[in-house]
Amino acid sequence: MHLLQPDEVDQLALGVVMLGSGGGGGERETHAFAAMLRQEMRQSGPVAVLSPEEADPDGSGARVGLIGAPTVMIEKLPSGQEAEDALKALQAHDSTPVTAVIGWEVGGCNGLLPLILAARLGLPYVDVDGMGRAFPRIDQTTYDAAGLPTIPLAITEPGGNRAVLDATGIEKLARTVMVDFGGWAMMVAKPLRLADALKVGVTGSLARALELGEIWSRRAVSVDERAKASGGFLVARGKVVEVWRESVGEFPRGTVALRCLDADDAYVRLEMQGEYLVALADGEPLVTTPDLLCCLDAESGKPVSTERLAFGAVVDVVALPSPARWVRAEMLGRVDPRAFGYDLDYVPFRGCP
Repeated sequence: MHLLQPDEVDQLALGVVMLGSGGGGGERETHAFAAMLRQEMRQSGPVAVLSPEEADPDGSGARVGLIGAPTVMIEKLPSGQEAEDALKALQAHDSTPVTAVIGWEVGGCNGLLPLILAARLGLPYVDVDGMGRAFPRIDQTTYDAAGLPTIPLAITEPGGNRAVLDATGIEKLARTVMVDFGGWAMMVAKPLRLADALKVGVTGSLARALELGEIWSRRAVSVDERAKASGGFLVARGKVVEVWRESVGEFPRGTVALRCLDADDAYVRLEMQGEYLVALADGEPLVTTPDLLCCLDAESGKPVSTERLAFGAVVDVVALPSPARWVRAEMLGRVDPRAFGYDLDYVPFRGCP
């Protein structure tokens, strides 16, 4: 068991932003929840983080996540009560006793929200989630791929509105409610038996976030060395010379052109939706989802989200490997480039050059 302390939260916040791959809420939004988590821990003590081996397989874990645009929180601030309110609303429809909290998505803000709920309720957090990184859709989890239930699902927002959804097509329905609720909302899904969650989930994702946070806080170490220590590699350092964005369907879509600073007349193109999804050079894919792409400001070293990447920025593009579960043949079709509408196949991760 690891007792997560307040002085580890900033490291964890950096790690979950890296696992967000440009989505899931950027550094600004994630650090707002980090401050909230520290405050809860100061009041209730450290959060007990259990390894899969330490968890009671017959217990049940609550899953909490944010749906919508994290940037909306700048104008519509969270109170910190939303997840607990959603759980209470859910328990009025589903009496499964909750003995722990588990992750839904470890990337970005959603990597911290379960810990805030665990701190408020005095429950342990079991180190498993359904993504091992960030993906945009509710159904893009290993839980859903294994047929584990998401519904009933409770959704709440700071103004006090609540809804409990128990219907097929939960992805579309939840987003419709979220828009009506003002742009973002908190969700708590049907608790899962821990044995089932641990069997199909991505285990050790919180430990991975802590590891990445420690590595990427070493500013005295080169980006190339930090990328290799993370199991990845530096794709390019480049200046943003063009950004194109459009809103199509449920998620924003965009393309970024980078002029590489370490090679003459060389360019890298990034395709992005909620997250950075594909990196190409000369039209050929270098890195593709479900492997991760992270952009970091070359001067400050801070991760740059897809929403904030702008013309003129100089960034380091880093590739990190996907959780192994996603690259299995039976899983890949949910999260490969074609799942996001790109006419590309998955490119196996090549590791450090």
